[in-house]
Amino acid sequence: MPYLLFVVGFFMIIKGSDWFVDATIWIAKVLRIPNIIIGATLVSLCTTLPEAMVSTSSALKGNPDIAFGNAIGSIACNTGLILAITIILTRPTLGDKKRIFGQGFFVLSLLGFITVTGMITGYISSLIGNLLLVLLGVYILYNVASSYKMKKKTPQREERVDVNGKLILQNAFLFIIGLVLTIWGANLLVENGEIIAKLLGIPDVIVGLTLTAFGTSLPELVTAITAVVKKAQDISIGNVLGANILNILLVIGVASSILPIPMQPDWISFHLPFVSLIVGLVVVYALMNQKRFNRWNGIVILSTYAVYLFFTISSTF
Repeated sequence: MPYLLFVVGFFMIIKGSDWFVDATIWIAKVLRIPNIIIGATLVSLCTTLPEAMVSTSSALKGNPDIAFGNAIGSIACNTGLILAITIILTRPTLGDKKRIFGQGFFVLSLLGFITVTGMITGYISSLIGNLLLVLLGVYILYNVASSYKMKKKTPQREERVDVNGKLILQNAFLFIIGLVLTIWGANLLVENGEIIAKLLGIPDVIVGLTLTAFGTSLPELVTAITAVVKKAQDISIGNVLGANILNILLVIGVASSILPIPMQPDWISFHLPFVSLIVGLVVVYALMNQKRFNRWNGIVILSTYAVYLFFTISSTF
């Protein structure tokens, strides 16, 4: 039964967050919030909603291991699996290399900050969590400012949105039901993840690093597959790096502000360095290549992620 409820929780989060995001964007457009701000803030924050809900629920239930594992595991999954497969199948163009390097360096700096903090204090305190949330606000403002500069170079006309009674009721329904499903699904995921961990005799953090992380990254995986089917060769690497930034600033920030996260020795000596290596490979290959990633780049990143999963899972038995 726990396994079934765990899967049900996955699907509730995925569908609920999808409805919630669609309704939120429609409401923002009706309120005449510029598309440039919607793209730079709302979409990015909403696509991180599954991870944020799961980690918040974990922290509220007094289980910071799943909260932290979900955030770090999502970074590894987004980069080592989803982005790697995308590189292998589509060889995406690099676009703005300076921005890619900046985002990648910021992710690595945040991971390093979390690692050093854990080494010195032994936990991520509520103070550090609040600091991460402040940095989140600065990061969002920076994105909005950058987007406005980009809009001046390539101006786009704001689209008109139809508004009628039926659409208002429909989107209000999707907003409420989507939010309820996401919160409910997150609770099911956390509660049954803890039960599964006990049944299998493995630490909660392993569930967060693997099953929960993969489940909350499914929306990004679906997006990547859709892009491959549509032969979208110019997928922005910055989208994945941006999601990784939010996983640290938003997900870990919210969870640790609710409940301090004790840092286990293997998180500092193994998990954080290995995840940093996976992200670092993307940054290095982005700097090495001229216009596109090479397929072997994706193979190396995917192989590194596979090795990470192997050692993560084998260490529990």
